[in-house]
Parts: sequence; structure tokens; C-alpha cells
Amino acid sequence: MLGFMINESRETATDTKTKQQLHYLDLAMDPKMGLEAAVDNFAAELLRGLEYDDNDRIVLIRYAIPFLICGETSIAQTDVCVMDDEILLLLQDDKRLTSMKDPEPQVIAGAIAAFAKNNMTRERHLNLQPRDAITFPALTMIGTTPAFYKITVTSALSKAVQTGTYPELETRVHRYIPALPRKNSEGMRPLPDRLEILRCLQAFKRFLGN
Repeated sequence: MLGFMINESRETATDTKTKQQLHYLDLAMDPKMGLEAAVDNFAAELLRGLEYDDNDRIVLIRYAIPFLICGETSIAQTDVCVMDDEILLLLQDDKRLTSMKDPEPQVIAGAIAAFAKNNMTRERHLNLQPRDAITFPALTMIGTTPAFYKITVTSALSKAVQTGTYPELETRVHRYIPALPRKNSEGMRPLPDRLEILRCLQAFKRFLGN
């Protein structure tokens, strides 16, 4: 990642890997019709570059998680996720180029779906007890600017969603939006902003699997 940290554009990069990373960045900064997956690919490349996929973890793009809503099967479509045997982190990007969907409710829905999926995996395949609560680290991406989340899903919340009943307890989602040196709309293009976002992403790794 060193080349990505010191070169603002492909023109100054000298190695192939850095040029590829900056090409992903260029496409994600201005995703055009037909290139909506550019942010997904950039985010996945970024997480791999920061070794979110170490210790037997993998980074997947477009992982569909089935779950029940009001007794009916639905699909939570994650844009990027990190997983081992269980889903550990979810990322949702802004699709408002092609739809009006806000990524924040989508990533929360993804966490609720991941809770049910993880517990099913634990019981059926890992011979482990289901968890009563899981806190998922999550990200949303507006262009190349991330927001960071900690989403705690409980068995009570999961059951309320499955049965279509109102949960008795309030669910609080923690969100952090980095204070960047430049305007957030510039994303990771300016090096000062890029370095601050990379610092946040590196620190965020400690929540994987916790």
C-alpha cells in the first residue's frame, strides 16, 4: 500500500500494483452508467490491501444473504463483506446513480441478515451454540468516502424482524464519519484525506470478529 499512500495519481506511480489501485480509485470517484460496480471493486481492493483478508478471512463482492422479514424470505444484498466461516464485516455503497436507496438502512438490514446467517452456520456446520448478540463492524461508501458503523444485533431484534413485530428494546447504531482535511466530496483523491481514511480503516480492523 506504500505506493498508494504517496502517489496522488497514476501518472506518478512507478509500479503496476499502485497503478492498478489508483485506476480503481479513478473509476470509483466518478462511477458512470455501466460501471456501478467500480466502488465495490475499489472497496474490496482496498480491504485486501489493508489485509482485512488475513488469518483465513476472505473478501467477497456481492454476497446475497437470505433472511426472513415478516415471515417471508427476502435477500440482503451486500456489496462487499469480509468473512471466515461467519460474516465479520459488511460494506454497502451508494447506488443513487441507478436508484434512490440510501446505503445506511441497507447495511443495517445486512447486519440483521448476517446475524441469522451466522447463527445458522454455527448450529448446522460448526457445532456451536448460537450467539445472543453480535456486534458487526460495517461501512458505507459515498463515492470513496467511508462512514464507519458498529451495529449490534440481538436475538430479540432478529426475531422481531422475522415475525414482523415491534422490538421491545431500542437498537442503537454507532456511526463515525472521519473529519477529513479536505471536503468529503473529494473522497480519497487528495493524499491528506486518503491517509486519514487509511488510518481509520487500519484502526477499524480490530473490531473484526469481536
